[in-house]
Amino acid sequence: MPVDAHTRQIIELAWSRILGLDDGAFAAASSSGGRRIEVPTDADSQPGEDDQIATFVRLYGSSVLYGPAWLLDAARGLHDEEIALESTMIRLGAGHSARSLGEWVLYYAGDIPDIARSSSVSVSYEASDARELEAQCPADDVTEVGLSGLDSTFTLIPDDGTGTPTGQPVAGAGYEEWQGLIGHLGVLVRPDVRLKGLGAYAGAIAMEEAFTEGLIPQWRAALGNTGAQRVAASLGFELAGSQTTVLFNQ
Repeated sequence: MPVDAHTRQIIELAWSRILGLDDGAFAAASSSGGRRIEVPTDADSQPGEDDQIATFVRLYGSSVLYGPAWLLDAARGLHDEEIALESTMIRLGAGHSARSLGEWVLYYAGDIPDIARSSSVSVSYEASDARELEAQCPADDVTEVGLSGLDSTFTLIPDDGTGTPTGQPVAGAGYEEWQGLIGHLGVLVRPDVRLKGLGAYAGAIAMEEAFTEGLIPQWRAALGNTGAQRVAASLGFELAGSQTTVLFNQ
């Protein structure tokens, strides 16, 4: 499901607002050959100050480096492929304690995936069922997805074909609304029932609901997480860029 030009403009608009840019910043960068946009979070920032966040976003050929002025200075002259590495970001902050908050690839979808409705699981919209699913999953997965904290959740529960639950939640998905434009998806599957297509099914439901609300679905997978990338492909997501975020402190 390729993303068309209009949808791409909406995605770029959302990220412009997230990063504090003018609404047309990405379009302007594209028309000038994809130049890197720099966003100083504090023009007076100096090495040694506490709790400074930096993020590097690549999106459809353009890029934005958002962070303290000293980091922007240190990054000039480096290629985007270098800065996208969390190891480079950490190295640029020499003299600071640094902690990576994530190195991700970004995907978007331009349409609802074609998926047959299941007669063996029902969908719960209750946050309590999302929390019950989290209680059965590894803590790291729960933290990464944050399912029960998303704006809308859709939890799969086995049933007898009539909608009557017959077991505990097996998978769930949801989305968080970004700038009223993007639906940032998260998917969580119970470990004992993984690789059965439940994650893709839950994700498709969340995508459909996001589209219904006028949001463009976004999928963000950790670099190297081939499982998450396979799910993205199965749902028709299109690779659009990457995001790397690092927290610096003294």
